[in-house]
Amino acid sequence: MDAENNLKLYEEVADDLKFHTISAVRMKIIILLSSGPAKTKQLRELSGIQSSTILHGINDLEKEGLVIKDGDNYYLSEIGKIIALKLFDTVKTLNALKKGQSLWLNHEIDAIPEELLMNISCLSNSKLITSDNINISKVTETYKKLIGSAKAIKGITPFFHQDFVEIFENNVKDNEIKVELILTDTVLKEIIKGVRLNIKSFIKLMADKNLNIWLLHEEPKVALTVTDQFLSLGLYAKNGSYDIFKDLISEDPDAIEWGYKLFEYYRKEADKVELKRIDKLISYLI
Repeated sequence: MDAENNLKLYEEVADDLKFHTISAVRMKIIILLSSGPAKTKQLRELSGIQSSTILHGINDLEKEGLVIKDGDNYYLSEIGKIIALKLFDTVKTLNALKKGQSLWLNHEIDAIPEELLMNISCLSNSKLITSDNINISKVTETYKKLIGSAKAIKGITPFFHQDFVEIFENNVKDNEIKVELILTDTVLKEIIKGVRLNIKSFIKLMADKNLNIWLLHEEPKVALTVTDQFLSLGLYAKNGSYDIFKDLISEDPDAIEWGYKLFEYYRKEADKVELKRIDKLISYLI
């Protein structure tokens, strides 16, 4: 980011920014009018704000060209509609950060590309699952429950966990679930060791293209599972260890789409693993 240039841009619109954000009344009017034209009475009933206060706010918005009056109705101008969209995005962004605050703070957010951080508002309808001393396995239990009904799974797995083997044995091999995984070489080797009793099923899944694997040369500082039904996101702490006690979960379509984009970002950086490489690893490891 060009901090100096951004500062200049801010100074050019500082008064406009203050106008759009400092008044709760004006913000509520913009939000309400984004659904369509409304009369003063409707705005009063929906907002709970006195008519005199609403009219004062509308007057300010009219002067700035954001609201237009047509008879008894008020509606957003073209610029007003654009401002409303950006306002909603800001509100959703703040909501997403508030819900997942302890995950975003002191964690490796650089593992998420800037274009997706810019769209973090897609995660506004999410919840942070946190394990504690009372229920240390809460994150794992929630994850298993959600993934049990998935029909397609995409995942970025920077570390090995035995849960993958259990998921494979209980869900994947018998239900023809489509699975795509981005791993490191170390994790792939551990997975093959873990599924050794079902190695034939593992090979068949790859041969039938129901299991596709890509390898990253460097360990990603993010763990992701995105399915047709939910998103699961975990991050590394600043000390370099993966935070197993926090997992951001969302079943919102926008969050799932955001997760697909994060998966694709890393998939483009990874190398596809062919079946013959798996055969060699199996011969070596098992």
